[in-house]
Amino acid sequence: MKVKTLFPVIYGVLSALISFIAVVFICLRTFRLNLSLSVAIAGIFAIFFFVVSYFRGHASYEIKAITAKYHLTDQDLAQITGMRASDFPVYNNKLQLIIPKRMWPKVLYQLQEYDKKQMELAKDKSNKERGTHK
Repeated sequence: MKVKTLFPVIYGVLSALISFIAVVFICLRTFRLNLSLSVAIAGIFAIFFFVVSYFRGHASYEIKAITAKYHLTDQDLAQITGMRASDFPVYNNKLQLIIPKRMWPKVLYQLQEYDKKQMELAKDKSNKERGTHK
């Protein structure tokens, strides 16, 4: 998908900010560390939570975008991923990602492969049409 969105970035920044504040207070109050050490440890945690949240937001967005692009149903998603249709409920034409987040990369990879195949099929079809019209 070429379309970029701010959702993963905002989600990552908010997650990093919350984790930073929480870790600073935990280090200061519970472990009685000095401020500079608490900020350094909190910074490491904030970076970690930003990365994790960014990729989760990105995966969620891209899975939903590919699903919407090809108007995939729960049955289609189940067939593509090899999972159950009940893992992919679609309400009001929007996919609800209820599968565990640890499975999102697998689903995203399979949907990206599906997207590549569909784009290749469309390209081949347009090339054949151009060839017959010459």
